Amino acid sequence: MKYPLHKDADGRWVHTWVRQSSVKTADMCLERFRNDIFQLQPEVHTDAATLGTVCHAVAEDALLARKAGRDESFEGMLSAFDYYWDEHGKLIQKWGSYNPEKIVGIGYSRLQSWYEQIYTNTDRPIVPQDVELDFNKLFLEDDERIVYLRGTIDLVEEDCVWDWKFPTRDYAKSKWEYERWDVQSIAYCWATDIPNFRYGITHPTGVSYIDLTRDKSHTDWLREKVLALCQYVESSPSNPWLLGDNGWWCSEKWCSNWAQCKGATEEVVINGI
Repeated sequence: MKYPLHKDADGRWVHTWVRQSSVKTADMCLERFRNDIFQLQPEVHTDAATLGTVCHAVAEDALLARKAGRDESFEGMLSAFDYYWDEHGKLIQKWGSYNPEKIVGIGYSRLQSWYEQIYTNTDRPIVPQDVELDFNKLFLEDDERIVYLRGTIDLVEEDCVWDWKFPTRDYAKSKWEYERWDVQSIAYCWATDIPNFRYGITHPTGVSYIDLTRDKSHTDWLREKVLALCQYVESSPSNPWLLGDNGWWCSEKWCSNWAQCKGATEEVVINGI
């Protein structure tokens, strides 16, 4: 998105950059946030992100098949994985989470867990209403600005909103963090007017869930958070924006801007010059 904000005919700022992921990035590092929303750095395709993209695509196909009244077989899912991997795997620029020789087998294993424990789970059958639902809705408006919240929801059921994760570890062990400050669940529950949100987390040892309930109080807080970010962006502070290096995200592995930021000074710091 080259133009994440502009002014309308009345002179009000119009913000089109707001996604749950951009808000979370701002929490970690405002300089990376600036680079992301203005697209100042080229996208770097990593092994972990690519595996997640391919697994998401296979899950989407399987859910669309169910919505159409015909369930996908596990063999069909593996064929879909091969198709999407042939398309996306060759684009990987950075390896760090997986062995290139083993990543396809890991993808098969993730999908087997998803198929057996989620897709064909008779105790909690999945009933899709929408799959990969895009939304772009007015989130807040005042005399100075108009702000839209955008996103794509993996699965919407009548009474629950889902998001799939295919990580290297079990996020459910950090459930308390998601309960306290997870932005994605608040945004998606607001967008669908469904208060129940579930992460389906397919990790190396199986499947875990994080169930969250969101209400107006959560949405009100997210609006305050987004408003503060919008005011910051509107002020166009000098570059760089506030730097956040107090976490795992400040590394060459996770940040495409690291080499031009902290990475550019690390050798100097290490050598004490």
